[in-house]
Amino acid sequence: MLFILLLYLTGYYKSATMKLLLVSPSHQSRKKLKAIKIPQLNLHILASLTPNDVEITVVDEEIREIDSSLDFDLVGISSMTATANRSYQLSDRYRQRGSKVVLGGIHPTILPQEAIQHADAVVIGEAEGCWTDVINDFRKGRLQKFYHVPEPDLSKVPFPRRDFYIDRAIFNCVGLLTTRRCPYACEFCSVTDFYGRKIRHRPVSMVVEDIKQSGSKTFLILDDNVAGHPKYSKELFEALIPLGIGWVGQSSISLAKDKEMLKLCRLSGCAALFFGLESVSPSSLMGMEKTLKSIEETEEAIKIIQDNGIAFHPSLILGFDTDTKAIFDDTLEFLARTKLPTMALHVLTPYPGTQIYQRFKDQGRIISHNWSHYDHHTVVFQPKNMTPQELAEGHHYVQSEFYSLSSIVRHIPFLLRVSPINLRRALLFLLLNIAGKGVAKYIDTSLDWADNNEKWNSQEVRPGNLSKKCQRQV
Repeated sequence: MLFILLLYLTGYYKSATMKLLLVSPSHQSRKKLKAIKIPQLNLHILASLTPNDVEITVVDEEIREIDSSLDFDLVGISSMTATANRSYQLSDRYRQRGSKVVLGGIHPTILPQEAIQHADAVVIGEAEGCWTDVINDFRKGRLQKFYHVPEPDLSKVPFPRRDFYIDRAIFNCVGLLTTRRCPYACEFCSVTDFYGRKIRHRPVSMVVEDIKQSGSKTFLILDDNVAGHPKYSKELFEALIPLGIGWVGQSSISLAKDKEMLKLCRLSGCAALFFGLESVSPSSLMGMEKTLKSIEETEEAIKIIQDNGIAFHPSLILGFDTDTKAIFDDTLEFLARTKLPTMALHVLTPYPGTQIYQRFKDQGRIISHNWSHYDHHTVVFQPKNMTPQELAEGHHYVQSEFYSLSSIVRHIPFLLRVSPINLRRALLFLLLNIAGKGVAKYIDTSLDWADNNEKWNSQEVRPGNLSKKCQRQV
C-alpha cells in the first residue's frame, strides 16, 4: 500500500481510465460568438477513432473555455497559423502538468520542426490516417516524434461523434464532410499544401447515412469546393433532395456556368454559398487561376446564382500586388452595384508554406513572424503600391463602411429579396451583418509591433483621408 501511495504521489501511478483532451484553440484577440456555432469536424472524427475505454473531452475555444481544473493523460491540439501561438501556450502548460501533447493541423504540418519544440509528437498531414497508431503508441509509452500520414481513404473515415455538440446557439449547424482538396492552386492559399489538388470523395451513400444518423436538418458542408467535381456534385445533390435538409457550403463561381448542377444544388436544400471572388480588380484576377476573369462575368454569375434562390456570400482580399489605393472605393462600389447583403473581407495573408509566402520572404517583404498576426485582418507584409498602414486603414475603411449601422439597414431589403419566405435564413444573414460590424474594431491599423516600423510606415496616413463617395450606396 505504501509503495502504491509513493507511486501516486510521484506521478508514476495513473488512473486506469485514460483521459484525452482534443482542442481547437481560439485566436487570442477574438471573443466567443455563440449566436452561430460551427463544429470542428476533424476533432469529432478523431473522437470516433479513439477506443471506447478512453474518456474524451472535446473543446472548441471559440465556443467555450477549457476547464483548467481537469488533468489529462494525452492532449491533441489542432492548429492553424493564426492559432499557433495559443496552441504552443496550451502545449507548454499541459506538458508542465505531466500530459503528453500531440500537435496537428495545417501549421504543424507546414512547420513540424517549430511545432515539435512544444510537443511530444507532431502529426504531418491528415490525422485520421494515423490516429489509431498515436493512441496505441502512447499507451505503450513510445510516442514517435513525427507521424508522416498517408492520405486517408475517405470511404474508411468514420462518422464524427456528434454527442459532444452540447453548446446551444441560435443557429446550430452540423458539420458534414463530402470531399477534400480543391482543384485550383491559388498562390495565397494553403489548402493545396495540406490536401493537394486531386479531389477525394466520400461515397454519396455514406454522406446520406451520416445525415440520417445525425438527426439534424441544418448542415454546413465543410468542403473547400462543393462544385469542384461536377459529376460527383450532381450525384450528391440528387441524393440530398429527398432528405429535405437545408445546408450552406463553399463553391467556386464556375457553378453559375452549369445550369443543371445549379438547379440540383438549389433543389438539394442549398441556402447560401461562400464564394472566393478574391478581388474586384481585373488586373488582380488575371493573375489568378480563376474561371471568371472579368468583373462583368462575375456580376452576371452573381445574378444567376441569386436568381436561383441561393444567397451569394463573397470573400474579398485586399493587398494584391496590382492593388492601388483605388481598390478600397472600387470594392465598395462593386458591393453597392451587386446589392450583396453580406461579404467577408480580408487582407492578403502570406501563410507559411504558400507560394506567396516564399516570394515575399525572398523579396524581404515580410514584416512580422508573430503567427497571431496571420489572422486575415492584420497586415504582415509590405504591399507593392502602398504602405502597410495604408492597407490596414483601407481594410478598416471598407469593413466599417459596408457594415455601418446605416448600411446594415440598407441591406435588409436585399436579405428579404434573397430569402422572401425564409425569415430564419434572413435572420442568419442579419446576424452576419452584425458580426461583420464587430470585426472592424479588431482590425489593427497602428502596426506599432511591425519590424522596422519606421521604415514601413514612413508615409503619413491620416484616419479618414480615404474617399467617402460610396457611403450612401453601400
